[in-house]
Amino acid sequence: MKYIKNFYLLFLVLLSLFFQAQKKTENSCSVTINDKFFKENQYIRLDKPWKFKIGDNKIWANKNLDDSKWENSLTDEFVNSKLQKKNPKDIVWLRTVICIDSSAEHQPLALEFRSGAAMDIYWDGKFIKRYGQFAKEGEEAKYVNPTLPLILNGGAAGTHLLAVRYENTEPFAEQTIHGFQISISNPNSTIAVMMRQILMRGVLIEGIAFIFLTLFLIHFLAYLFYRKDRSNLLFSLFNLGMSVFLLAWFFSYETEDIKTNVQLGYISSFAGLFASVFLSVMLNSLFGKIGLRFKILAALSVILCFLITFPSIGQDFAKPLYIFVITSVCLEALYLVIRAIIKKIPGSIIIGVGLLFFFIILIGTILYLIYSGGNLEVNPGNSFSEMSIFIIFIIFIFSLPFTLSAFLAWRSANDNKNLNLQIEQVKNLSYEKQQILQNQNDLLENLVNERTQELQKEKQKTEDLLLNILPHEVAEELKEKGSSEAKYYDEVTVIFTDFVNFTQSSERLGAEKMLSELNECFTEFDRIMEKYNLEKIKTIGDAYLAVSGLPVSNEEHAKNAVNAGLEILSYIQQRKKDNSNTLDIRIGIHSGSVIAGIVGVKKFAYDIWGDTVNTAARMEQNSSLGKLNVSEATYKLIKDDFTFEYRGKIETKGKGAMEMYFVNSLN
Repeated sequence: MKYIKNFYLLFLVLLSLFFQAQKKTENSCSVTINDKFFKENQYIRLDKPWKFKIGDNKIWANKNLDDSKWENSLTDEFVNSKLQKKNPKDIVWLRTVICIDSSAEHQPLALEFRSGAAMDIYWDGKFIKRYGQFAKEGEEAKYVNPTLPLILNGGAAGTHLLAVRYENTEPFAEQTIHGFQISISNPNSTIAVMMRQILMRGVLIEGIAFIFLTLFLIHFLAYLFYRKDRSNLLFSLFNLGMSVFLLAWFFSYETEDIKTNVQLGYISSFAGLFASVFLSVMLNSLFGKIGLRFKILAALSVILCFLITFPSIGQDFAKPLYIFVITSVCLEALYLVIRAIIKKIPGSIIIGVGLLFFFIILIGTILYLIYSGGNLEVNPGNSFSEMSIFIIFIIFIFSLPFTLSAFLAWRSANDNKNLNLQIEQVKNLSYEKQQILQNQNDLLENLVNERTQELQKEKQKTEDLLLNILPHEVAEELKEKGSSEAKYYDEVTVIFTDFVNFTQSSERLGAEKMLSELNECFTEFDRIMEKYNLEKIKTIGDAYLAVSGLPVSNEEHAKNAVNAGLEILSYIQQRKKDNSNTLDIRIGIHSGSVIAGIVGVKKFAYDIWGDTVNTAARMEQNSSLGKLNVSEATYKLIKDDFTFEYRGKIETKGKGAMEMYFVNSLN
């Protein structure tokens, strides 16, 4: 009996311990997974109190570790409150127990994380997955928000430990996600919902963004073709802002890196402000004017950009100010369109319809948020709710831009219609008015033709005068370039003539008669120069200077110059027979090199320079009445073409003794 009694007491103690352990196990489970969980595709948030401890020790992932002295916290609270009050730079460990029923053992589970940190995930003490990079391990800190669920095998029936090693050294500096949330669900339904959400986001948000981008290109091209109307430019910039806003929003969903997510958030915010400002400018230009209201809005937008760029300064003010600016733009748009409709401005009703849809959805959304306590989430498994939200979202987004685009298209079509009416009115002018216009046109054409002919005549006179002053080649160069460069000519022949006793004869006969005599003689000299292709340079009193062999080179320059000189002598001899007052003449010729070009910029003249010119003058000065005196250089060039009288060496001023020859006649 004694042994039976002791055995009975031991049985009662073990039974009590079993029920206590069973109760403790049941109480320690944060969630129990059974067959109902999979059949109903349950989606459970693991937000019941977790055990957490600040510090870092890999042993804390052990399933059998006693964590009874660890602190309790909700996952989305512990970073923002308890950890921040202690040391935000430390690593923290969190543990929770998940119970698996025998009806659900060895089934796959999906863990979804919403975080902004670096995390190591352990299941029953075994390392499963790392998200991001830990600064405590010497790496550059990289905090992520996982976009895909973690799939693991739940294992056998019983209790299982989920441990999280967590680090977030900058919980408030550059991110919007603090703490973390973990949800557990059926992988099959979760992946199907996630794929549907990704597809809807990709098709709808990206599709809407590219529609806005298309509207931007269409209206920007319309502005480029007709720049007087700035409405297309303003509307295209509004569409550009909306396109960037939506694309940045879309990619923020697809990226895990928190810094990239924040940067995309900045871009999205700036693009939204950009679109709002240009929407306001456009509506004011259409139905109002740029006044104080817009200036205040622009100033608030600048301030808001500063607050968004520096969140540590304007963290508490940026979000309400952003909502205020966007709301102000919407209310201003409503005010401007209603006022335009009241004033019966053409086309304002078209925009009014879009604004009506816009504000009905906006006000309905606000009322729903108030009713639901600010919760706008959709159940992941409810595809009908998701589709309804996206359809409403599309109507909300496109109600205003589509009606604005329709308004601009209507106005363009209306302007085209008015233009066609004006063209018809012009076509319907009376025949008499058209005849008057035709007569006036003919009269103007005749006047233009007459003026053109007069200009041609004046132009010809100018060109003829220019050719009388300059050689043809030099004149053409002057017309084309506006200037003419001096040129060096290696082989030319200079002819110099001078009348004898001109001054005494002028005193005897009078200046008028002597000028008439000079004019007749020089006119004949000009004819002779043209005959033998010599270029007249100038007259100096009663002296006449010409050159052979420029501006176009000529191998017979010396022969041509001597022929011209002999013909001048013949002309003077014949003239003396008819007119006793005709003066005697001396002629000198020398061959060599010269520089020729235009002198001055006003009353310019073509001239030649060089020792050849001076030597030709000396040949003339040492000639005799009615004689043609040439230098030795010229003689060598033409000695076989003419008969000469050798004069020997004759002293010349500044030149010394020079050999000279009289040319008598052709051979």
